[in-house]
Amino acid sequence: MNALNTQRPRIIRGRGALGGIAEGPAMISRQTITGWGGIDIRTGIVVEPGHPLEGLSIKESVLILDGSKGSNGWSIFFHAAQVSGCGPAALVFPKLDSRTAVTAAVLNVPTVTDLSADIFALVKPGDRLRVDGRAGTIERIG
Repeated sequence: MNALNTQRPRIIRGRGALGGIAEGPAMISRQTITGWGGIDIRTGIVVEPGHPLEGLSIKESVLILDGSKGSNGWSIFFHAAQVSGCGPAALVFPKLDSRTAVTAAVLNVPTVTDLSADIFALVKPGDRLRVDGRAGTIERIG
């Protein structure tokens, strides 16, 4: 692969679950965040002890998680963080479950699911992404 090809953004296709376009740095983990108390709702910082994202803020990120864990109240903490101005810009879930679907609806941010490729192999933490929830695409732009 030549230097020109490494500069081209990768596009990952999926199904748009919630429309809109947003950009932000990738915040990515195969390990999901505990809903009840996993994030500080005033700062958006992941406070779940031992979590790979512990100490990082979800604020204005493209949050990529491999699902959810806990009760259907999982969305409440993400919504509370959003209300305090610390929510994610977009959501990406390889597959939706009841908790992730409710979270997407409550946050009303661009959301993509049912991905055509392994996003965990293609996107690295901090990659700048553009999520198009209508078209169902995730584009690496930096």
